[in-house]
Amino acid sequence: MRRLLPAAFALAALFPAGVCAKGEGVGLWMEGTVSEVKAEGQRVRLVLTGRFWFEQHRNQQASVIEVRDLRTGGPASIPATLTQGKMFFAMVENWRGGAIREDRGALLRLLQSAAGSPQVLKFELANARLKFGSIGKLTVESAQVIRATDPKLR
Repeated sequence: MRRLLPAAFALAALFPAGVCAKGEGVGLWMEGTVSEVKAEGQRVRLVLTGRFWFEQHRNQQASVIEVRDLRTGGPASIPATLTQGKMFFAMVENWRGGAIREDRGALLRLLQSAAGSPQVLKFELANARLKFGSIGKLTVESAQVIRATDPKLR
């Protein structure tokens, strides 16, 4: 028995995904066009016209909750304050490829080039602080962007 326990721990260390993977988690996403992009140090303020959604994964099932304009069911106007994550990936439109962007201004340049255009961007967020207001209003008070579509990548 004394030899079996260390062997089990050694196997667990070699195969951490099989031991730790429970298939649960929450993803935060935004998608839409951007406007009013303003840099404030490392933070970027903008208005996203589109949708925000929560994706909860439990085992093999995903539940999605979307935030849209309650009156029309169409795109919502969502003010957001974002920062570039330590690990930031610029992704192609279909999310099947991308590139690590290590320079600190990559997110700002991406947002500035897309501001005011009809180009739809998609963001994956982490460490988000959200504010829910009256009549379904949502504000992203702060969040790190860990992945975003970059229209210039092909």
